[in-house]
Amino acid sequence: MNLNERLTEDMKAALKAGPAGKARLETIRFLRAAVKNAEIEKHAPLSDDEILGIITKQVKQLRESLADFQRSGRQDLVEKTEAEIAVLSEYLPEQLSA
Repeated sequence: MNLNERLTEDMKAALKAGPAGKARLETIRFLRAAVKNAEIEKHAPLSDDEILGIITKQVKQLRESLADFQRSGRQDLVEKTEAEIAVLSEYLPEQLSA
């Protein structure tokens, strides 16, 4: 199963989870929209490596936002952003430790 298919299956599972899967569903929808926009721009389906690049970029942006939210004391946004990072990190390969 390629990454795009996995995203579709995970989105279906989050839909079936109801209110408990709302945050996960929103994050996956946001990611699928970014992938779809990149496919439209490229005029071709994306490879798994290209999708991983999009995920990595989104995680980086979220981490930058997380730091800003922590500095400004926005605990509600900190928790939401941490949850989004956790969902996106599930699709990234495990990093080797030094």
